[in-house]
Amino acid sequence: MNETLPSRIHEMFPRYVKALESLIQIPSISFENFDQNEVWRSAQAVKTLFEEHGFQNARLLSPSTGRPSVFAEIKTKESNPTILLYAHHDVQPTMREALWDSAPFAPEIRNGRLYGRGAADDKAGIVLHLAAATQALAVCGDSMPNIKVLIEGEEECGSSGFGDLLSKNRELLRCDAVIIADLSNFAEGTPSITTTLRGMSAVSVIVRAMKTPLHSGSWSGPIPDPVQALCKMIASLTDSDGNILIEHFSDALIPPTGEEEKSYDALHYSEAQFRKETALLADTRILGGSDSILKTLWRKPSIVVTAFEAGSRTQAGNVLQDSAYARIGIRLAPGMSAEPCTRLLMEHLKKNCPSGLKVSFVPEDGADPFTTDISHPYFAKIKEAMTIAYGNEAKFIGCGASIPGAQLFRNTFGDIPILMTGLEDPKSNAHSENESLSLQDFEHGILAEALFFEGLCQ
Repeated sequence: MNETLPSRIHEMFPRYVKALESLIQIPSISFENFDQNEVWRSAQAVKTLFEEHGFQNARLLSPSTGRPSVFAEIKTKESNPTILLYAHHDVQPTMREALWDSAPFAPEIRNGRLYGRGAADDKAGIVLHLAAATQALAVCGDSMPNIKVLIEGEEECGSSGFGDLLSKNRELLRCDAVIIADLSNFAEGTPSITTTLRGMSAVSVIVRAMKTPLHSGSWSGPIPDPVQALCKMIASLTDSDGNILIEHFSDALIPPTGEEEKSYDALHYSEAQFRKETALLADTRILGGSDSILKTLWRKPSIVVTAFEAGSRTQAGNVLQDSAYARIGIRLAPGMSAEPCTRLLMEHLKKNCPSGLKVSFVPEDGADPFTTDISHPYFAKIKEAMTIAYGNEAKFIGCGASIPGAQLFRNTFGDIPILMTGLEDPKSNAHSENESLSLQDFEHGILAEALFFEGLCQ
C-alpha cells in the first residue's frame, strides 16, 4: 500500500463530507408525483462537482424517460484497463417527515453518522467514486486505469429508461469492468462485496363490485365486499410459513451452492441480531426458520403488500366500498425471471378472485435477479483492498434487494466483472426515516476503492 493514500484521503475527507452534504440538500426524488426539476438540479450539481475535480468530458445523458444521468471520465493511457463507476443521484421520498430527528434534506452529523435522505443511498457512492479516482490518479499518474463515471437519475423509480441509455451510449461507456457503489456492508465496519441480488416486480390490483359505494345497512349481505375479496386473494398467495403458493412460481429457482451456504454460515448471523436490526416485535415469528435467515433473505423469493387502500381511515363510516386496491411487490431469487413471475402472480390472483368480482391489473417494469462469478482476479484485488482499508476482512455476501442496472450492464457489455460494493449498513435506514451514513466507513470506503485502483496500476 502506498502510504500517501491514507494520509491524502484523511486530509481531504472534510471536503468530501461537505460535497456530500451539498448533494443531500437537493430533494432529487425521481417518482413522478414529485418535482422532477429537482432531479435535473441534482444532475447539474453532480456534473459540476466532477468538473471541479478535474474530470473530463462531463455531460448529461437523458433517457427517453427524461431523468438525466451524468457522465464524466479520466483518460490516462489507451493500453490501461477502463473501469466504469456507477452510482445514482436520485433518492426515495422522505416517508413520514414527523419521524425524522432532523430535516431530511438538511444534513446533520450526530455520533459519527451523517443524517439525511440520500446520505447512504446513494449520494455517498457518488463522492466515493470521485474521491477514490482523483486520489489514486494523484498517486499513480498515467499508470492509473482509465475511469468512466455514470451517475444514474432514476434508479429509485425502477431504471425504466436505463437500458435504452446504455444501448445508445454503448461506445461512450465501453469498459473492462464495472463498480456499482450502491450496496451495503454486512455490518458497520465489516466491508462486503455483494455477489447475488434478488430481482423485483410489482403489480397494482383493483377489485370492484359496483360503480359507487353504498350504504352498508341498506345493501350489504347480497353484495360481496370487494375489500374482503381482495384480502382473500392476497391470503391465497402464501401459507402460514411464508411459502409462496403460486403454481410454478419457483420452478426455476437456483439454490445456493455448498460453498455459498458455508460463506453464509461463516457470518454467524443470529436471530437476536436480526431482531435488533429490524426492531421486530418479541412475539413475531421469523418465517423460514431462525437458523436460515440469510438464505431466506438472499436466495428465496418473497411477496409483500406494499400498499392497500379501501375507503378512508380518517373518514370511516358505515359504507360498503365499491372497490379495493393493493400494490403487491415480489422479490425474485436467482434463477427466476421477472416477466413470467409477474404473469403467474396475476393469473393466480385472477383465479382466486371470488364471487365474479371484476379484477384489473397494472404491472410495473421488473428487474431480474443477478449473480456474478467471483473467480476473476479483480474480485481478489478488491477484497484485499477493502480488507486493508477497513482493517477487517472483507466478506462476500448476498443481497435481498435489487439493482436493475447490474443485469443491464451485463446485457450491454457482456460477461465482464461487475463488482458490487457500497456504504450502507444495518443502521442506515435506507428508504426509511432518519437515513444515515457511517462517516468512518465512508472514509474507509474511499480508501478501499483508491487502493483497488492502485493495485491495477501495479
